[in-house]
Amino acid sequence: MASITVHPATLRWAVRQSGADPAAVAHKDGLAEFPQWLNETGPLSLSFTKLSAIGSALQVPFGALVRSVVPESHEDELIRYRTIDNRGVEASRNLQDTIAVMRNRQDWARDEMIAQGFGENLLVGSVPSHVTAGELAAHIREGLSLDVGWCRHKSSADRFRFLRGKASDAGLMVMVDSRVGTSSARRLNVREFRAFVLLDDVAPLIFVNRNDSYAAMLFSLLHEIGHVLLGSNEVYNDSSVDGGNGVERKINQAVVLTVVDDEQEFRAYWKKMVADCARVQDIADGCAKRYGLSALALTIHAHKLGLASDEDVRLVRALSERRVTDTEAAGSGGNQNLTNASHLDTRFVRMIRDGVDRGSLPYSDGLSLLGVRSMHAYDGLLKAKGLDQ
Repeated sequence: MASITVHPATLRWAVRQSGADPAAVAHKDGLAEFPQWLNETGPLSLSFTKLSAIGSALQVPFGALVRSVVPESHEDELIRYRTIDNRGVEASRNLQDTIAVMRNRQDWARDEMIAQGFGENLLVGSVPSHVTAGELAAHIREGLSLDVGWCRHKSSADRFRFLRGKASDAGLMVMVDSRVGTSSARRLNVREFRAFVLLDDVAPLIFVNRNDSYAAMLFSLLHEIGHVLLGSNEVYNDSSVDGGNGVERKINQAVVLTVVDDEQEFRAYWKKMVADCARVQDIADGCAKRYGLSALALTIHAHKLGLASDEDVRLVRALSERRVTDTEAAGSGGNQNLTNASHLDTRFVRMIRDGVDRGSLPYSDGLSLLGVRSMHAYDGLLKAKGLDQ
């Protein structure tokens, strides 16, 4: 069998890029010597089969492994905003690749919009940093044209879709996905990030991790919209209204106030449940169903209003942490066209379609930007989006 020359420095680069444990890779069939190969000083001769297995284990393209020169690494500036529990941490390959895909889409959309005569998006950086949480919530509702009670009488899925549509109407591209590209093996980890925003004065983009409940995705989307208005980039992780630094806490509080936009009504509902001798966890769950945010976020809000005690918050927090992730986050499943459509911002798809129809965007480039592999999938996507007319 023919062998291929591989340089250990390139293998070491691939390991750094993937964040994989060499010892774990060594457990793959045929790769027992992998840790030893990393420490070699001269070129290696590996079979195509072994090199393919390394590429699969590290989730690195085959072509990248046969380079004689280690590729330069250019960390996205957004990575410096990456934290867990307020501590800077190294971003996974999945997060880095997702940001790269979204940057590519944003860059194309920005150029296309400028070419069509679009100006700056008026929401970006429109709110000064010194505003209160209540003022920020008012700006969010005004910027998205949200009426009082907008979240009421809707299912959790419909609330998220409604808000996403409002954001898109306001010129914010909102992308949603559960994995990197089409690889089922590259599932995005909600413990690493829930959402991120890529600021741009013309084409701001928000990405939401689909491996979350609709309540959490609603919170994440509103949180990132808050960052757009304040004009600050972020990779969002903390789902608790009282978590994060001062700015994060203010945005989280503004999210709750954007949804709970009638304090008197919220107080009356909570007090009625208390009068009916309902347990605090049942009151919190009732509020979650009523408003579309998590039971914990709404209990913390009730605590701020003097309706719930410290012990109530601790109890609901403990129960929330023990619960299994909402089954709504299992994925779109079923019809692949509908799944593709759910991942992409409608305005973005429309711009792609118009560019392809005009002949200014080659079909191959359009399919690549949309993340679909065939004209059949492209036609199905347009139909699912209602853009096939």
